[in-house]
Amino acid sequence: MSSTLDVDNDSPAHPGEHHDHGPSDKQYFTIFWVLVAITVLEVSTYWWDDILNADTEPVAVPLLIVLMVVKFFLVALYFMHLKFDRPILRRIFWAGMLTAIFVYVVALSAMNFWQDSGTVQFNDPPPAVSPPTTAEVGGATAGG
Repeated sequence: MSSTLDVDNDSPAHPGEHHDHGPSDKQYFTIFWVLVAITVLEVSTYWWDDILNADTEPVAVPLLIVLMVVKFFLVALYFMHLKFDRPILRRIFWAGMLTAIFVYVVALSAMNFWQDSGTVQFNDPPPAVSPPTTAEVGGATAGG
């Protein structure tokens, strides 16, 4: 009694190995069109103030942040294959991502929250420069 196996011969290193890694072409195009729609919505927020004759910033900014996160996860999970990779590769990616976010938050907070840093001269304007007197001007030209 013999049985036939349905195997893929798409691996030159390991012939006969079955590969089920990643979404199908249809899923790729579905994700692509979702990303296009999200991008169109993001770009449209530029004109919301003019179209609606109102200040849309309180709505647009949180919406843009949510759409940014959705797009990031779609790209990372499907186009970078993190959804289908081994867990160690996902952990390496997320460790790098969390480190980058931490560095960004520290740098941003340092630039925006700690401007004065306790020095009294930091925000003071520079001292006024008085125009040169004739003695200073004459002394400079006479000596040279």
